Amino acid sequence: MRQDTVHRMSYVRSVGDLDDRYRSFTEQHVEFLDAVRCEFPDDAARRLDDVLAVPPRPLEPVPLRDPAALSDAERSALAAQFLGPDGVAAFALENPPERIRGRHFVLALAEQMSGELPLAHPVDHPMEQHDEARARFGAPDGTLKLYDLPIPEGIDKYREQAETSELFAAHNDGLGYGGAVVASIIALDSPPAWGGFTCFQHLVRISLALANDDPEAFEALFLPDAIVAVRPRGKGAIRVTSPVLYINARGEPQTFFRVASGEYRIEWRSDVEALRRARALLVRLAQPFAPSSTFAHLMGRGEGVILRNTQIVHSRTPFVDGVYGTSRVLARKWFVPTPNDAHYKHVPGMNVYPSYARLFPEYFAPELLEGEWHFDPAAGGNVRVTDSPPSS
Repeated sequence: MRQDTVHRMSYVRSVGDLDDRYRSFTEQHVEFLDAVRCEFPDDAARRLDDVLAVPPRPLEPVPLRDPAALSDAERSALAAQFLGPDGVAAFALENPPERIRGRHFVLALAEQMSGELPLAHPVDHPMEQHDEARARFGAPDGTLKLYDLPIPEGIDKYREQAETSELFAAHNDGLGYGGAVVASIIALDSPPAWGGFTCFQHLVRISLALANDDPEAFEALFLPDAIVAVRPRGKGAIRVTSPVLYINARGEPQTFFRVASGEYRIEWRSDVEALRRARALLVRLAQPFAPSSTFAHLMGRGEGVILRNTQIVHSRTPFVDGVYGTSRVLARKWFVPTPNDAHYKHVPGMNVYPSYARLFPEYFAPELLEGEWHFDPAAGGNVRVTDSPPSS
């Protein structure tokens, strides 16, 4: 696996050694900590030794009879898992339908759960209409298909890491979507021969233990340029600068975190010693099957998860196709908080709460959350290529 890179070389000990603008921005850590302690009171006093002592645990799926007609008990069980300390609701359909009214069953499931979970506004991703997906799977069903995309020998064709059978290291969904993806549903259409474990870590809840044991490291995660994620190639090329922990535009605690894999480059601010400590811990805890993590091995059609994307990072281990004539195909759908967020965008900004965002307009100005941008390696930065669609 590629190693994360770091930048800058003169060191300071903590956020307190930086200028007033940085200190003012990181003051949001107090509000963040209060909100997370209120939401997860059982974790308020956790220490890092407690976190590291908990072995990884498989998620128990909620059995569902009909995704278009959930029972009260099924709805309650899914909501409890999603909103609870795991932040992931696993499910397994008894008899998964091919389609419901021409659409994938996850859209019917989302409609059923939209009263309890933030699933009312799905994103129509452009790749759902891709010619290659149509050729393989027929008319679009409203989901994005993820599978090991074969490349003929001698052809230099770019593939996203999700389009390989290799490790896809820990990340939030929606790089380039400005932090707007609040939830994601992934469901198995076809199983691999082996592998493809999906692993989850609740970084927002884990941060409580870091705040208790190393407050300086915790506060450093709120630096506006703590982490930079770069996808350097393809239509989705983008460079995003962000804090690892922050208060989002809706006043809620959120995380942005990735571990380098494939062509995803991750740069960390390296001149703050406290951030180096925080980085080492989070990268360790974001590995597949890390302490305090959960996992699901999706091996049956109709098995899947609903994950709380603003607080959870997930990874996927390598998998093997073709041994028994099957190939792993995953259906994915993203969900955003408002209808206007559902308009496709590809941006370098992040949805930081406005009073903090105004301190660093070079990273979080409103225009950096609008339209379509593309990372240009020759220019060394993002270039705006289209404006936003009109608001609905």
